[in-house]
Amino acid sequence: MTTATVSERGFRYPYVIGWTGEAQNPPLKWVPRHGGLRLSYAVPHRDDVRNGVLLLRQSQNRTGRPDFKTVNTLRQWRCMEKRLCQVCARSAVDRETGRIWWLLSSGYGGDGDSYTNAPPTCPACIPEAISWCSHLRRNAAVFTVGDCSPFGVRADVFVPYFPPVVPFERNAVLRFDEYDMHHALARELLVRLHDVQPALLAGVAARAPR
Repeated sequence: MTTATVSERGFRYPYVIGWTGEAQNPPLKWVPRHGGLRLSYAVPHRDDVRNGVLLLRQSQNRTGRPDFKTVNTLRQWRCMEKRLCQVCARSAVDRETGRIWWLLSSGYGGDGDSYTNAPPTCPACIPEAISWCSHLRRNAAVFTVGDCSPFGVRADVFVPYFPPVVPFERNAVLRFDEYDMHHALARELLVRLHDVQPALLAGVAARAPR
């Protein structure tokens, strides 16, 4: 399994981040669906659709430069579905308890409408993740989670019957229980966390969800 990429200085680039050489721009088109239209690639692939939504297509070669402002859609999705660490891509599930380690901002709400786009982080990688993220250095909180479930996507939205060249809205948060995903191009999977509990980890403060 391919995990984090190591720089010449020994810094590990997290598994989920995007790389500039992975960008692809295959043409999109509308195809018939139950009396309406759904978004598709002009040349479809088997793994284009997850959870009923078209995914942004990227390569997995991690070439070019690391881009910390983006994630690779397939790798982010894989970490969410398989409960893998976003840094090393190994399991973030505690072997003794079965609970999932998760590093979040201390502002995470923890209620039924709260969601996150950040995959789990295993205990071994949590200190490193905090060290390379300025936001987490100020706001990091460690939790364990009983389970997670798909909440929605962060996606670009297109208008049916118009050429799908420029999206009507970019990076919109769309809930699976409220939106027809057939007009969207997903960039990230969002999940709802269940049974969120503060966790203790040496050198990292634990804060209760607010």
